[in-house]
Amino acid sequence: CTGGSSFTVPAATMDTKTLSNDAERKGVAYYRKGVVMVSLGFLGTFSGFNAAQNLQTSLNATLGDINLACLYGTFTVLCLIAPPALASLERVIGLRMIMFGSVLAYVAMILSNLDVSVWAVPITMNVLVGVAAPLLWTLQNDYLGRCAYHAAHEMAESAEGIAEATSDMTAQFNALFFTIYQFSGMIGTAGASVILLALSGDKGVKNVLFLVLAAAACMGGATFLFLPQVSSGGDTPTHPSVKDTAVLAVKDPRVTLLIPIMFANGMTLSFIFGDFAADITCPVAGPGFVGFVAACFYAVNGVSSTVWGKLLQKRVVSRRLAYILAVVLVLVFLLLNLVWTVPQNYVADKTETKGWRKVTSPDLSSILVAFGLSALFATGDAFLESGPPGSLQNFFAGKPELVPAMANYKMWQSLGLGVQFVLGAVLKDHRTARIIILMVAVGVGLVSLLVLDLAVAPLDTRRSDETRREQAVSLSAA
Repeated sequence: CTGGSSFTVPAATMDTKTLSNDAERKGVAYYRKGVVMVSLGFLGTFSGFNAAQNLQTSLNATLGDINLACLYGTFTVLCLIAPPALASLERVIGLRMIMFGSVLAYVAMILSNLDVSVWAVPITMNVLVGVAAPLLWTLQNDYLGRCAYHAAHEMAESAEGIAEATSDMTAQFNALFFTIYQFSGMIGTAGASVILLALSGDKGVKNVLFLVLAAAACMGGATFLFLPQVSSGGDTPTHPSVKDTAVLAVKDPRVTLLIPIMFANGMTLSFIFGDFAADITCPVAGPGFVGFVAACFYAVNGVSSTVWGKLLQKRVVSRRLAYILAVVLVLVFLLLNLVWTVPQNYVADKTETKGWRKVTSPDLSSILVAFGLSALFATGDAFLESGPPGSLQNFFAGKPELVPAMANYKMWQSLGLGVQFVLGAVLKDHRTARIIILMVAVGVGLVSLLVLDLAVAPLDTRRSDETRREQAVSLSAA
């Protein structure tokens, strides 16, 4: 660590006792309100951004691909510098202003679509989003971790119960966030699809639309200005360096062993957003259905996030079992993609306006299969998106490693997105190879998770506490 100043001014001036009293004054509802507000901020921001991104790709696929590559490439690299940058910025302008300022980059990207005659402008704006995204997403995960930490201290009846309460709160708060956030994708993709079908080529109306989407994103960002103040809590945090973030991925097995599943999750997300449309949706139902199938994914993902959270909260399933079930669902999705003989109702044709030419009318059953596959993946992906940040928050809440850990989460997930984006282009004509690579990546992720759970740090806090109590009883008996 570079030492010196603390990550957050309030935490540097508070001791543990003060934080406990602070939590008693505010109550769990205060921290749940914070989670809801940050979720609504993301809902507004990404409803506008996702719709603009989908419209951009539909209007100019080549430009859209370049923008995605620039965005995720920048995002991945800059995750390393997010923790030290956030430490410095939060001391100067505070968490709220960092999040609001980051959203302005998304607004600028949306507005850049008003005139794409010079490609350098939208490409630059997407690079700017790649700079802002690590700050926004790392702070989001850090903020949820802070809320979970304080809410757990409010709920726990004794010091021994804090770990279990933290586990409950991280599961509950991440499920709540992803439930609300995923609907931004549904609103954005469905909205873009309806508009594309309705407006057909009216450039003037589309420009008005981009202005409306920019306003929606700006309103989401404005929500961050009213977030409840939540201090870091726990151990006095240090000023993290770039090295701290990189070293954590190598030296702390709790992070190292989560990397394969975070990376695989990024790869599968890239597959559903890109390859799945080209391999399944367009040939089966035509390009007009791409947004609706994606909207189905987001809607099911949002509902499934709530279900996973409830199952964990009520102890119906353990975290380990949830990971296993989620991976199985994703593997079944990939296997079905591999064995299904996809009807070629539409074929790729660059001479067509949308790049696809209709060969025969699709039947309803094959269209429903496309929607069903999207829903199947969404059900498993819901936990593979919310589970890893929850596990990291469970391991590091109230500790100085929390922010570097959350930066690692977004870095490896984004790297997976970028790698699959490249694989999708390089192996465009080798669908079987792409799917097998994904199945291997997801399988390795599950094996790594089981090693973490069984040999390093139990994913379920209750089981960890019971083991410690049994060891204590054994020592007392001895």
